[in-house]
This record gives sequence, C-alpha cells and structure tokens, in this order.
Amino acid sequence: MKILLIKGSLRGENSHSLMVARKFVEGICEETDSEVKEIYLGNTRIEHCRGCFACWKVTPGRCAIKDDMAGIISDILDSDVIILCFPLYFFGVSSPMKTLMDRLLPLKMPYKGCLSTEENPVIMDFRHDLSKKRLVLISSCAHASTDVVYEPVTKQFDLAWGPGNYDTVFCPQGEILMLEQMKPILSVYLNKVKEAGRELAKEGRLSEETHKKVCAPLIPVRAVEKMMTGYWQDYPQEME
Repeated sequence: MKILLIKGSLRGENSHSLMVARKFVEGICEETDSEVKEIYLGNTRIEHCRGCFACWKVTPGRCAIKDDMAGIISDILDSDVIILCFPLYFFGVSSPMKTLMDRLLPLKMPYKGCLSTEENPVIMDFRHDLSKKRLVLISSCAHASTDVVYEPVTKQFDLAWGPGNYDTVFCPQGEILMLEQMKPILSVYLNKVKEAGRELAKEGRLSEETHKKVCAPLIPVRAVEKMMTGYWQDYPQEME
C-alpha cells in the first residue's frame, strides 16, 4: 500500500495535526506492507491558481503553471491512501492546503453548467479513476468540539471529492492537549487514532463508531473553557 501524507501546517514538525496523522499512518503500517511518502507544503513551490482554465481547454488534465504541483498530482495518482494533514484556520483549511486544493482542478472534468441544488449538488467527475483510492482528512483545532466548526471543511470536500468518499479524523482541544497534565489523555487518544489507521487498512474506510471516537471531545467542555481562559490570560489583549 502506498501512503501519501501531505502536510499543510506551517508549524512543520511542531504541528499537532501532524502528530495525529503520523499515529494514524503507524496504524496502517501495522496492518499492511506500506510505503509512506511525506510532502511538506512549506518546502514546495506551488503558485496560486490563475483561473485560466487551461487545464480544461488548452492542455486537458495539465496545468499551465510549471512548478512542483505536477509532481504532487503524479504522487496522488500513484498512491492508495492520500492523507491531507492541516490545522483548522478560521473554520477552513490552512492557506498552503487551500492553494494545493485550488491547483487540483486538472484532476476534474470541465463543469458543464448543471444546476446545483441541496438535493442534487454538482460534483464534477474526476478525469481519472480514483474509486480505489481513499482520502483521509486529519486535522487538529483548539475548539472544545468538532461537530460544528468543521462543517465548512466537510461541505467543501463533499463537493470536491464526493460525500462518503473520504474519512475524517478531527482532533479537538489541540492546544491544551500539549500541556503536561494532559499527556495521559493524549496518549489514550493517540492509541484510538492508531486503531483507526489499522481499521482503514483492513476495511478500506472508517466505521461511524470509529469516526465518533477520533472526533469526540477528550475532556468536558466546561473544563476546556476554564483551561483556555488560563491559557490566554498572560497574552496582551490589545496591540501596542
């Protein structure tokens, strides 16, 4: 099994999301003979999409911009599991990950003008057969829970990738998880994430029960409120 881990946090190796993602990959590797490739977007040269649609009309399937994106698309097409790892920034993906996503347009067939409704959202066909690949979104946030704050992210991927065609591991309370007193709770959570990776390797997707486990609050919301208030109290409230 070929695993592609695309890292979209500008914190690099200090990323909470990356810590979770690597534990998930560890679980996959325990169940399969896997080859893992990591791409850190902070070390790549990916220009912003120009909206020229050359990839649809002039050079179908190929972007007109000559940078590192062509190699990343090649890696995606060559992988069995694609993991997008990113922090939640303002209720969306990080800026490096958003730039990457915009540049994935060559993977899609041209939009033909179909009406999009809530009952029948427009999901453009992929240019390649990606049915045997599995996309996994792994992200950490500082919010007390993940049930509402990730709705913009999942809505975007429902439209771009198709509902049910990807799995999510959304870790709440990311900032306080790094506190010394939280290490036992963090360890328990990371073991759940590793088991989720093993399940994906065996079953091809995560069950609803497993999804709930890896996205559930780790400590009560009231406790999070108290800890986060203390976390920020030493920071200046106004810019000088």
